[in-house]
Amino acid sequence: MIIIETTYFILITLFSIFSIYGLGQLLIYKFNKNFFESTFYGFIVASFLITVFHFFIKINLYFSFIIFFLGLIVGIKKFNFLKIKLDKKTIIYFLIFLSLVPIYISQKYHEDFGYYHLPYLINMINEKIIFGLANVNYAFAHNSIWLNILSIFYLRDNFNFVSLPAFIIYSLFIIFSISQIIKNNYKISNYFLIVSIFYLILKYTRISEFGNDIPSIIFSILSIYNFFLFNEEKGIKRKKNFFFNNFSFACFAILIKFSSIPILMLTFILFFKNYKILIKDILKFNYIFIYSVCFLFFLQQFFYTGCFIFPSNFSCFNVSWFNEYFLDIKYKLELINKSYFVTAKDSLSEEEYLKNFTWLSYWFKKNYVEISEHLLTMSIPLLAYLFFLKKTNSKNILYFKEFSFFIFFTSIGFIFWLSFSPVYRFGVIYFLCLIFLLTFLINKNKFFSQKIFITFLSIFLIFNLSKNIKRLAKEEKIFFGIKKIENDHVINSYNNNIISVYKPDFEANLKKGNGWQSRLCWDIKFLCTRNEILINKKNNYLIIKDLKKK
Repeated sequence: MIIIETTYFILITLFSIFSIYGLGQLLIYKFNKNFFESTFYGFIVASFLITVFHFFIKINLYFSFIIFFLGLIVGIKKFNFLKIKLDKKTIIYFLIFLSLVPIYISQKYHEDFGYYHLPYLINMINEKIIFGLANVNYAFAHNSIWLNILSIFYLRDNFNFVSLPAFIIYSLFIIFSISQIIKNNYKISNYFLIVSIFYLILKYTRISEFGNDIPSIIFSILSIYNFFLFNEEKGIKRKKNFFFNNFSFACFAILIKFSSIPILMLTFILFFKNYKILIKDILKFNYIFIYSVCFLFFLQQFFYTGCFIFPSNFSCFNVSWFNEYFLDIKYKLELINKSYFVTAKDSLSEEEYLKNFTWLSYWFKKNYVEISEHLLTMSIPLLAYLFFLKKTNSKNILYFKEFSFFIFFTSIGFIFWLSFSPVYRFGVIYFLCLIFLLTFLINKNKFFSQKIFITFLSIFLIFNLSKNIKRLAKEEKIFFGIKKIENDHVINSYNNNIISVYKPDFEANLKKGNGWQSRLCWDIKFLCTRNEILINKKNNYLIIKDLKKK
């Protein structure tokens, strides 16, 4: 049975990859991009199509089919099948892909899945864009464009493939990085990839750990990687190509997770130092497309919350669905992220805790173990890898003149992270940059060794695989699917006869043993909320207000 299901999963995954590749070709057909880069851009194109059409229609199965079919047709037309060679390298890359497949087997739900990820998708497939959606669930205010992409992978009563886009971007990034490292040995850009993939392979071994974090981290890495490539390149045409990659991937990382916004600093540095060769390009079609993706996302945010850039006060307008409580969310999240409620709730007031960095010592005591664990996972494998490399008296082949700017960026990234959202997973990219900088000082006078790299990579991949095999042997075997939380529901008393409104039956769900999940909507049918809401309908659009609105 497992062989059949694995084969089925692999075929679905390869079909999805090829379709996304085709979508990417719609944007970069004039550029000389490899298969991996085209697929990365495919996610951006998919997000654009889904977001713009959701303003007018439901993201139903017919729409999903059209998107995949469009990508497939373009992919078949653009892909040169004659270049496919069943050589040693191709086989190795496919074996690496197979070794990562168990990451997807026997999924666990992550904490946010039943809370707002799945309910968000249910809203998308049942109704075109909803004005004031954040009043249904305040978590919807912190939207991610990645959730829009997941909607075309949601097969209604079957959400086993909802996490597939995250697996695709993860596995493709690993293989892409390996191909670049082996092809171009002596580049600082490739050392940054080594730092990144060693950590990702060792630490992220299960799809439930990915959430929206992994896609944002990977696109941030890709943006930084192209920052290095820009500085390593001498040809103007290729420099322009790398800058566009840097800009596009940075923007998309931010739309996935707003905590990635410092990444744009590197883009600004490149632009202002090289504006003479870049200024003429920023109004070309490919740039305008990226601007459009950003604009559509912020417009979507406005429809959901009344704020274009949530939760910034200056971007909010007093429309009927705007809720002043949204502005309090930022403050509450700051307290949560700085560990107030688990460390000092009974001893300090909220104001005292946040004043004069009082929170820092409490936060550090709460988080230093987790942070230390991740830092060790980043640094120890790298130090072991560097130990086996041989020193050379040759010129420093990794150095580039903008290195000081990268140090400055890393510092600003940490300041931003500590100031607004000091949860480790929001700061992964800055920790990667830190470890990269520190280990670079050791690595700068050492040769790259393909043999040593492949040896370490193999060990880490085997570790990843064995960890999943061991896990599967212990856990209930639910292959390529999530163990569903069956929450009962009741009619919400705030139904206004426009649509049926439901809420979780907390007491009944507790009796079923669902624990803290008992309050969550999970896949309760549309529309599910625990909030007191008022629904109106105008021009065939739902407008939702909070009855407890300030």
